[in-house]
Amino acid sequence: MVYFYTAKSDEGCEYSIVVGKDKFENDLLIKYGYKDLNYYWFHADKYSSGHVYLKLFDGECDLRNVPKEVVRDCLQLCKSKSIQGNKLPQCTILATPWINLRKSGYMKPGEVSFKSMKKINKLECYGRENQVLNRLDKTKVEVFDNVEELLHQAKKEKDPEFFVNFISQNRELLAIQEQERKSAKKAKKQKSKTGPDFEVSGP
Repeated sequence: MVYFYTAKSDEGCEYSIVVGKDKFENDLLIKYGYKDLNYYWFHADKYSSGHVYLKLFDGECDLRNVPKEVVRDCLQLCKSKSIQGNKLPQCTILATPWINLRKSGYMKPGEVSFKSMKKINKLECYGRENQVLNRLDKTKVEVFDNVEELLHQAKKEKDPEFFVNFISQNRELLAIQEQERKSAKKAKKQKSKTGPDFEVSGP
């Protein structure tokens, strides 16, 4: 599954952030990414973490053009998605354009290298800002089904606004589906606590 978040600048401009749930989804996001999306990639340095993608707007070629509060959101989200990094008072985050990522066949799921080390930014994330993470979590939309098919379709169309439009058009449906999954999981957990039902028949 893939998660979509919305970060808002102080001026009210909304940025889209994409995060893979695990190393397999992270690989899909690399495989089916395309230049037109204008994604910037974030990952904890020296630690495993989620792959966080920030969609830049037209004319924004690097993070110097992005509002600082939006970059901070990405850093906090990336740090929180790292088991080791989340425990540290300070964590270095690597950031680079998606087009600078390199994925070879011999690499394990989730592993990635770079075409140019000169295009990597090293940014520091201090502490854990729960207020920021709670705000982002309220905007989270989960795409659970047919993730690879959706990513493949987007790459085929090469539409820079594909995912922004998809989330906008399907937000309500995706929220209902997520709630149904949570309810089913809760019911299953409750049933496992009470044990199976047995029918006792007479002789």
